Amino acid sequence: MSGEGSLVTRLAAGVAHELRNPLAVILARVQLLQLGLRTGKPPEGDKLARTLGAIEEQALRASKIIDNLSSFARPRPPELAPVDPDEMIREVLTHLGERFEAARVAVELDVAPDVGTIVADRAQLQTALAQLLLNAIEAMPEGGHVRVSARRNGATVELSVADDGPGVARADAARIFEAFVTTKRGTAGLGLCIAQAIAAAHGGGIRLVAAGGPGAEFVLTLPARG
Repeated sequence: MSGEGSLVTRLAAGVAHELRNPLAVILARVQLLQLGLRTGKPPEGDKLARTLGAIEEQALRASKIIDNLSSFARPRPPELAPVDPDEMIREVLTHLGERFEAARVAVELDVAPDVGTIVADRAQLQTALAQLLLNAIEAMPEGGHVRVSARRNGATVELSVADDGPGVARADAARIFEAFVTTKRGTAGLGLCIAQAIAAAHGGGIRLVAAGGPGAEFVLTLPARG
């Protein structure tokens, strides 16, 4: 099979696997509501709220899968403008606040006062950072701690996302940024690939600091402004 054919096959399999679970949950909850209506005993109060909440959660999950696939399949050139890393990071953390709370993950932010600015596509950079943060959340299903930091390093700015999850095995480290490669159950393996592609489009990159031990740290490096 050609490389292109293999990629399409993996894409189809990954998307089918990722969408099957949320759609199954939505179908089961809707069937439960329909049964209640037919029998004249629809769920009420907290039970109804939980059922509708589960449907909403899984619909949002399916939407995110499609959004990630669109980002992977149709990348656009970055629209560059000055970006304040501290402000940008705080916006992403605010946007993901409910996800951190639901996952019982505490967040620490440490931005160096001399970090300066970067020239980037703000929306794309937020997407890349969000993917790193979601990757950290998924690595700690029982909750944990994430440390986000920003540092100036010569002509570059380094954004770091470190978690205290199980880490990345040495055998997986070499392929961790490849599309559809994942070590986590229930994920398609697009997040790190999308983040790496965005960083590369900005003249930067993402590296895994170390493998084989507890905890993982990913560093997104971008050219500094001036």
